[in-house]
Amino acid sequence: MDASALTALPEMGGDQLLALADLDGKALQALVRDIGIPARPQLLVDLQQELERDDPSLKRVADIAGSDVALSAALLKYANSPLMGLSRRADTVDQAFQLLGFAQCQAIFTEIVLRKLLPATGPGFVRFWDVSAKRARAMTYLARTRRVVPPALAHTYGLFVELGIAILLQRFPGKNGYVATLEKCNVHEGSITALEQSIHGVDHALVGALTARTWGVSQTAVLATRLHHEYSSWMGPMPPQVRELVALGLVCETIIQRYQGLNRHIEWSKGGAIALAALGMTEADLETWCEDVHAQFAATGV
Repeated sequence: MDASALTALPEMGGDQLLALADLDGKALQALVRDIGIPARPQLLVDLQQELERDDPSLKRVADIAGSDVALSAALLKYANSPLMGLSRRADTVDQAFQLLGFAQCQAIFTEIVLRKLLPATGPGFVRFWDVSAKRARAMTYLARTRRVVPPALAHTYGLFVELGIAILLQRFPGKNGYVATLEKCNVHEGSITALEQSIHGVDHALVGALTARTWGVSQTAVLATRLHHEYSSWMGPMPPQVRELVALGLVCETIIQRYQGLNRHIEWSKGGAIALAALGMTEADLETWCEDVHAQFAATGV
């Protein structure tokens, strides 16, 4: 990707253009190989190719999705969760696509596949996937009920935004590896991406954006993933949907923290006020959103 390919994103500043254009540079492509970013499975490639047609075929989409029985079953389980708000139950893959829409089902499939590709146990991984599941579901739910951003986009971003953490946990294992870095990040008052770069020569926001880019995720979600800890850039020229996406992500992070009884969220102290302003929210609104999402977590057992 070169910078000229990004002109579809309006109000983009030069530094933000470079943040995306550089993701295809030779040095970062070498980093992809070194870090071990997982390749996108052929099923998802085929699915995206069909969905990008001018007139995608529901039958063809359902055939591709239904070619993996385990994935199909997981899709239906997710689709029928109360968080998705379906008016009636989806009993088949094509019904799920009809009721949820192509983009939302594609986002669900991507989450299911990524969970299969990356470890689910071990130091750091259990907590990572627990928070990841809560984030994706909370963002999808709030996007749908509060009409902040498109639900499928919120789901995709919620999945990829911190995915770099799981990849770096795998790349730098052991108690003195990335687990130790995470512990430092949890109490670090400055930029955690700068801290990660100083220790590992890479940071999770960059790795997450590279993964999203490699997996064919929208430019909006890629840019939001790349910049989600760069709070100063949120106030500069930025496409409104990118700003709303990173703001909603941070709001959901603090909602999850409070649900787990952790009232001190250091990243919220850095960017919380900016996030509320970006969404036109007050602290009272945040309390209402917390109560609503916490009730959904309790009801669904997420």
